[in-house]
Amino acid sequence: MSELQAPILTICIALPLAAAVVAVRTKADLYARNISAGAMALTLLLLLEVLREVSAAGGRMLAEPRILRMFDGGGAWLMADGLNAVPMALFAAVTLVTLIAAPRRDINRRFLISLLTLTSATLAAYAASNLLVFLVGWIVAVLPALLRPAAERGRRFAGLVLVASAISLVAAVILIGLAGIKAGVAAPLSINISGVTNSAGGAWAFVFLVLAAILRERIFPFHRATVALFESNSLLLPALLVNSHLGIFLIARVAMPFFPGIAADALPWLGGLALLTALYTAVLGLAEREPRRVLAMLITSQSSAILAGLATASHEGIGGALLQWIVLVVSSTVLIAVIRSLEVRVDGAFDGYGFMGLASSMPRLAVFFAISGLTIVGLPGTLGFPGEDLLLHGVLAGYPGWGAALPVAIALNAYHAFRLFARLFLGKDGLTQNTARDALPRERWALSACLVFLVLGGLTPQNVVSIQAPATNSLVRNAESSPVPQP
Repeated sequence: MSELQAPILTICIALPLAAAVVAVRTKADLYARNISAGAMALTLLLLLEVLREVSAAGGRMLAEPRILRMFDGGGAWLMADGLNAVPMALFAAVTLVTLIAAPRRDINRRFLISLLTLTSATLAAYAASNLLVFLVGWIVAVLPALLRPAAERGRRFAGLVLVASAISLVAAVILIGLAGIKAGVAAPLSINISGVTNSAGGAWAFVFLVLAAILRERIFPFHRATVALFESNSLLLPALLVNSHLGIFLIARVAMPFFPGIAADALPWLGGLALLTALYTAVLGLAEREPRRVLAMLITSQSSAILAGLATASHEGIGGALLQWIVLVVSSTVLIAVIRSLEVRVDGAFDGYGFMGLASSMPRLAVFFAISGLTIVGLPGTLGFPGEDLLLHGVLAGYPGWGAALPVAIALNAYHAFRLFARLFLGKDGLTQNTARDALPRERWALSACLVFLVLGGLTPQNVVSIQAPATNSLVRNAESSPVPQP
């Protein structure tokens, strides 16, 4: 088994936790923010090194150094490969952007501890080579959402959905463990074994895995959970939870490799449900007026399209899904950061307003919003264009009839993005009387970095596609492989 040059993954999981401890002990919120941002910047640099090593290894699995292996038959608990190296670096990057761009009003010890705990747990789930580690990361990542103040709206429904996803995953892990022991597998909870079993227990394990993914990604009929999450006082923490996309990762990392035979029969149905969600939430967005709710529907629709592309089990569909994963995470982070900045500057919700005309006093924020919003739906010249192109080709080929729902959903989402921009930035500013301050330097640097990435990625998409190619090829091979015979 190939190894990383140093225990980088362990350090990257520990750094946010160490910063959270500092945040607990300090009374200066801005100082705690600086420490947290420094820890996340170092984490990002280390994860970029992991991505470099994985790319140099052709996407093959690289485990933590042997000195850290324990239990599990001497196997590594953490590993990096072509599937998780990009999501780990991406999530660390958007966490850093969130920390830098967050309004001062939102920066307090509770916020920083929740954000850093969520980040550490999510990175642990991405890097896990053992289902128990993945399960712990999955559960800990939802705790900040469950432990919000009871006065926040929408907490109960969103919390119930998240708890149900954790319970489903616990049931799946138990069934997989029992099936592995029955089959005589030495490491029944290793993520790297394939084709655990095709027995009735294995089939039920797959059902619980898919149910956990559906609940975590808020696929129909649980789509309203995203709206409930976005109705909290601070929009930034729910946005990070949504952008982790651990449900999609669960399908790619566990469901498809563990159960190739069952997945071949079930994935078309899962893709159909995801397409239904993409179209249905896009249509529901037409009735929404409050920007947060419109944005929640847009993100749910686009994330459902990613799951539909993954379920096609084709090179184009999976490649487009992985590319759009990057686009959606980066673009939605910019959109959410801009909306939260506007809420702080206006000092109130946007209910009941018509065209607010904020572009006259905040032109930079208007540009950030416009470009990132259109990138989500495939703006030419940005990374969203090749992502949507691959995704559309894959879905239309995989679902010749029902696949037409995806271009309709994308068109509606483009309308929602423009409608949000028009509502917030066009017209005459009768709300702030052109007195609101434009993007601060720290906001400009953080959000500009996101836009530069999206534009450069759109100009040279082959670089991003080539990095994701090993993961795409691996997932396609998993979908085409037959179940492992049982002894």
